[in-house]
Amino acid sequence: MAASNTAAVWSELDATCKAFPYGTVADLKQIILSINNQCGTHMIRSGRKQELVDRLSMQLGAWKSNNDFAKWMAAKPIIDAIHLPVSSFMPSMPMASLPAPRGISAPYLAASNPAQVPLPLSRSVSTSALPKSTYFSPGYRFKQSPFYSIDQVVSSVLECPESYTSSDRRECTLQFTLNDEQLAKLRAPGSPYQLRLFCTSSKFYSPGYNGNAECLVEFPPTCEIYVNDVQLKGALLKGIKKRPGTAPPPDLGVTVAANAVRMIYINSGQGQLELKKYYLVAQLVKAQTVSALVDQLRTNRFVSGADIRRQMVAAMPDDDEIIAGSLKMSLKCPLSFMRISTPCRSSKCTHSQCFDATSWYSMMQQTTTWLCPVCENTLDWRELIIDGYFAEILKTTPDSVDDVLIESDGEWRTADGRYSSSGGGAAGPPQYELIDSDSDSD
Repeated sequence: MAASNTAAVWSELDATCKAFPYGTVADLKQIILSINNQCGTHMIRSGRKQELVDRLSMQLGAWKSNNDFAKWMAAKPIIDAIHLPVSSFMPSMPMASLPAPRGISAPYLAASNPAQVPLPLSRSVSTSALPKSTYFSPGYRFKQSPFYSIDQVVSSVLECPESYTSSDRRECTLQFTLNDEQLAKLRAPGSPYQLRLFCTSSKFYSPGYNGNAECLVEFPPTCEIYVNDVQLKGALLKGIKKRPGTAPPPDLGVTVAANAVRMIYINSGQGQLELKKYYLVAQLVKAQTVSALVDQLRTNRFVSGADIRRQMVAAMPDDDEIIAGSLKMSLKCPLSFMRISTPCRSSKCTHSQCFDATSWYSMMQQTTTWLCPVCENTLDWRELIIDGYFAEILKTTPDSVDDVLIESDGEWRTADGRYSSSGGGAAGPPQYELIDSDSDSD
């Protein structure tokens, strides 16, 4: 982390410690409880207000001394949710703006930062929860995907406030206007361009930290999206439970200049609710079809059968006493259960079993787990290959063959021996010659 960024991060931590006395006892106890659950600390919740302030300040001070940025980033959204007057203690803020400390029962509303102009909101959002518009720092980016490449950002980044309970309904609106160039790309016949909505959480992004981390797509667990007052249906926003990055950014499907994207959401998590802010941004992307991705694999990532066999021989054990037996390999895709058409696997996977490239891309397009369906390890889509060895087996055997037996040196055959790497029928059952029993007596 750059020195200037480090100083800014820890300056905010120092300002937070100075703001603790302006919270109520109930606020401070809630912060301690949430930090204990989120960060694994063991602060005591009982005691007088000053004791609670001292415990929190000591814990944050320990993180600063140990340069434990991760713990501070995990605790920051929890503290932000209480709306302490942290900005009043930041170095750039005049101390004259400091409000008087509040009593235990008096609610506090943080003053708006005049440098940040809130975007218009729905009537259902309370004044205390106005989201503010911010911009991603240059070093921030969403995790790359084979299904699209970012062409340009078309909106500001909208900060959406935390939802505190399953009944705390929140709503925020992202407004933006497309220019003529952007509209032309979207309106062109057969255009690969799409306008997609990206969302991440305070778990991956903080406006005050200029780092280089990848943001994962993460929407609130229960939410609805409205585009120009029409609900966006059919979009998979949830992904896999507690697995950020498994939901794709939805296509907004707009081709008009002025747009308003409204998100309605609640915190519907089970058990201990995780308080998060969410950040919305619209981006123009160039989409890739599944068929185009498969064609690119065939063209650029094909590994010949000879190369695969050399790798198999090189991986054979050197010990002569170790005898490797035959391994049964299915010719059906573990995803579609159909015979594989385009055999694909990661170059990092050690197994010979492949999956069908089209089936895998089609599944990842809906739920982006990036898992190998054979070994269930996370793979990098940039390391996928087309396996020429597997392709040779598919070409040699008829569609009725579902599996083959392979040896450690790359030799293979069907169970009945009709087809093999040495040629059709070469590994078949032995042939016997019929001998006339009377011929010996002559």
